[in-house]
Amino acid sequence: MVAPNSQVLTVRADFSRVELKGNAVTETFGVKDSDPAVTVISVAELPSPGSSSPSNTPSLSPQLSPSKIVINNPVNLQSIFKSSQTQWIDDPVITSWRNPNHKIYDILASANGLLETWTSTTSHTPFSPLSDPLWLETGCILKEVGLPWHNNQVGMADDLDSSWPFHFKSYERDTLRAKGTRVGDPNAAGYICHPSEANCYCIRALQQELRERYPKSQPLVVYDNFDLGILYCAETFFGLQSHRINLSDRIEDIVQYLREATDGGQRPVIFIANLATTDGRYDDLNVISEISKHIPMLLHLDMTQNFDYITTLPPNDRKLLGIDNIQLRSKPLSQPLRLSNGSITACTIVAGGAHHTNPPLALALKPTSLGGTDFVRVSYVRGRDQSLAGSRDSIGPLWFSLQEVRFGEQGFREIYQRCAEMRETLVQTLNACGVSVTPLPYSLDVIIRGCSKEQTDELLSLGAVSTPAGVLVAIQPSVISKDLERVIEIISPSTIQTNGIDSTYADFESLYQIPDSVVTDLTSTVESWKILTRSSSGYPLYMGSLSALGPVIGQFLGVDIPADWLKTQKEALLVSRMESFGLLTPKDRADFRAAFTNGSTMGNRMGLQTALKRLPNATIYFSTETHYSVNKTMRDCDTITRRWLGKKPRFCQIPCNKDGSISVDLLVQRALVDKKETLENGEEYQMILLANIGTTFVGARDNLKEIYRKLQEVGIQISHLHADGAFDFGYSTYGIKLGTPGSVGEDGVPMVQGITLSNHKAMGSIVSGEVISYSPGNELSPLEWTVDPRIIFERWIYAQAYPPAECEVLLRYCQDNASRLEQSLRRIGVVTKRNLGSMIVVLEKPPAWIIEEFALRPEGDWVHFITVPDISPETIDLFVDRIQQFRSNCLAAFAYVNPSINTIMNRRIETRCIQSRDPLAKQVVELAKGAAPLTPGGDTENLVSTVIPSMRSALSIAMLDSVEQELEAVLLIESFRDQTMKAGALLIKSHHAEGANTIVVVAKLLSGFMAKHTGARLISDEFSYTCYLI
Repeated sequence: MVAPNSQVLTVRADFSRVELKGNAVTETFGVKDSDPAVTVISVAELPSPGSSSPSNTPSLSPQLSPSKIVINNPVNLQSIFKSSQTQWIDDPVITSWRNPNHKIYDILASANGLLETWTSTTSHTPFSPLSDPLWLETGCILKEVGLPWHNNQVGMADDLDSSWPFHFKSYERDTLRAKGTRVGDPNAAGYICHPSEANCYCIRALQQELRERYPKSQPLVVYDNFDLGILYCAETFFGLQSHRINLSDRIEDIVQYLREATDGGQRPVIFIANLATTDGRYDDLNVISEISKHIPMLLHLDMTQNFDYITTLPPNDRKLLGIDNIQLRSKPLSQPLRLSNGSITACTIVAGGAHHTNPPLALALKPTSLGGTDFVRVSYVRGRDQSLAGSRDSIGPLWFSLQEVRFGEQGFREIYQRCAEMRETLVQTLNACGVSVTPLPYSLDVIIRGCSKEQTDELLSLGAVSTPAGVLVAIQPSVISKDLERVIEIISPSTIQTNGIDSTYADFESLYQIPDSVVTDLTSTVESWKILTRSSSGYPLYMGSLSALGPVIGQFLGVDIPADWLKTQKEALLVSRMESFGLLTPKDRADFRAAFTNGSTMGNRMGLQTALKRLPNATIYFSTETHYSVNKTMRDCDTITRRWLGKKPRFCQIPCNKDGSISVDLLVQRALVDKKETLENGEEYQMILLANIGTTFVGARDNLKEIYRKLQEVGIQISHLHADGAFDFGYSTYGIKLGTPGSVGEDGVPMVQGITLSNHKAMGSIVSGEVISYSPGNELSPLEWTVDPRIIFERWIYAQAYPPAECEVLLRYCQDNASRLEQSLRRIGVVTKRNLGSMIVVLEKPPAWIIEEFALRPEGDWVHFITVPDISPETIDLFVDRIQQFRSNCLAAFAYVNPSINTIMNRRIETRCIQSRDPLAKQVVELAKGAAPLTPGGDTENLVSTVIPSMRSALSIAMLDSVEQELEAVLLIESFRDQTMKAGALLIKSHHAEGANTIVVVAKLLSGFMAKHTGARLISDEFSYTCYLI
């Protein structure tokens, strides 16, 4: 029976859309193969069309209350899984899942039970500062458009690589521009990430800026209410020193303290301030501004909780509340923070507010020029090595960006104005009851003081937070009058009996929706990914697993996963990982710590910093083939942290053998030199060695047994051995065991003290990683960040879906495919390299458009092709056919012109393309250095700059005497990723100078034929076909 004045709610299973039809609210859903299950429930009457808008003075208006929705036909993960089979990318494991009796369906049944429990028992916590249903609702679109699919937002927002389209950086850049504009800098640099990473990135930029300006002075970090966990990470990662002050003290006293701490003002200050924490603390900008008049400083603001609120305040409200306008800009150190117009200058800002998860995501903001521009460009990712953690999952940044798309400045302003009205109503009512209430100045939170334990417990059940000052109640967008009445009922039961709360209802969910154009764009983007994934062969990423598991995992986007479940599963998963590396008992694990990370870059950083905490004077060794993230961590230690200021850096890159493994002999030689110098300085010599287990361009594994033996022979013991198996460890431990320093297994292989692995590489789940490290003094734990709950949940699913036996099956499949590729390439004459058992095949560079089509990764003369599970034998055969077809096309073009060339050069000529590893390539480079222009004024600089790219393009044409095999002429041609080829200079032997013009005519024909048959577009410029004598 339906209650009077109620409305009818039509319910399907995935809560995707609400439509108001007459007097009824209709909930529309998108579950495949499922009919709607209608449940009639009673909800409060919606406001009439004539009700007041959110900006009007509040008046009594009943509101739509959050109701418990009973679902007759809940989501069925098994059905969703089956219905998604059309998009599956088959491999031996995924193919086995097509069997309806496979154990995967038992795993899905368990997940289904969790989903039902978590969605049916979700508590009503309207006052939580961590999230709000309105922000969560934005994410409902993600599963509709086909997410999650394998993705990676690697690098900065403006680091783009056309062969890696699996990201949403265009949305991130728009968000960067929008939020930067609100603080006066539409061209700000930054990226969306974990708030701890965002803060560390900003602090690093400030430190780097001050290092450049004042190279002889070490910056001092000053703070009061900043997050101590983030501060500890910044101190550890960047070698910072900090000094805490109390902003409640007298200005004169604070200034005196800081003058003493900065050696009389000799050390520049980075003031790190927090404008709103989840436990009610904040730093007073007015006080900090006054201090800056006496102490030179740069200001960093953590506005993770309140950026959207503060920066959308109307000017009158801002003035009334006494909240300063904040401007993002670089400034001279000595310039006070307050500008002449009254604004406060912040050099870096961490921005957030519309949180959909805990921990939230945030946007790191800094002026483009701040922090220097001396960042290494990494050819592997074709971008600047500038971010802190490298890889990032794309779904979180997209969700964060969609809040900006959906609401924008105007929407946020309206939402927060209504929240402010609700807060004012609550404060006035509680004050009238004689209750002590403190509205916080930089947020919409209030602190209720003097609560009894029973009152505190009841408020906490509504999402409030207990703090030393009282109970913090966050006024979120979805708070309604009944929620306020509940607070008043808890604090002052007698009041609510005679006084109701008047408040205007605002249906922001309906008022602000994601534009259809955005939904269409996202849908088409994900659909294109499904096509492109099949041939993306250059990354160590298993991109197929989410083709099957993604639709299941998508049902959990926006679901609040209970903290106790996360804690239990996290501990169990990490213990299981430690057991797989030989730490079988609690006693074995006592001195080790493990953590989830947001990727292996951060895992390596944490692992190395953990070792350095224990061994601060150790020398660190790693090979030249080690992943670029390790060198980045060392650069931070050296050029930013200045850990080794006043002496030479204590890290060393050791050259590699031809197979990419570290040269043991050169390692021993260098270690002996370092040990001698260390002992002569009266210090103890200690070695930290980072070894590669497959995480190199050629998939090399360092020979730990030989390293240990040869170091032992010269009296050197490894103090800490960390193994980077970011990719390989996802499939197998390869016999690597964890153990205390100096311990050796029965096989003579030294035990390692730390490991790093990536979950998104080998297994293809959400971008994340794991690190285990020997930490007898608990050195790792303080560096650990709370990770996205999705990381724990997906690991829980993947651990069951891909047990060790299945991983071994995948590994053998990949190895067999690598052998297939290697043999096929060699059969057609392509030079290759491959380490035994590796799924990475390295080959000489083909034309750039083939590199692009298969997303191969370049390094010098080489590219690598990785036969991850989603790369099928058919894809491998297609790739080989592409190269074979290209060569056949060129042979046809050569046949057309060879008779003419033979006649012009008066000898029989062999014409062929020069490959990057062809001995001819080096010969041509050397000849170009001494080449002379045939006509005066020729541009030799252009020749020298283009010869190496031309040799690596697989298109340059050599004309050789077929008998003597002497080089007679070379036409340089560059290839590009958009399937264009550019004709370059023509190098000819001096005895052909008289026939140069005729040779040019033939060269133009030849390049035209090659373009025609390869389907490339031929381009030229003023340097094309210019003759040089060799």
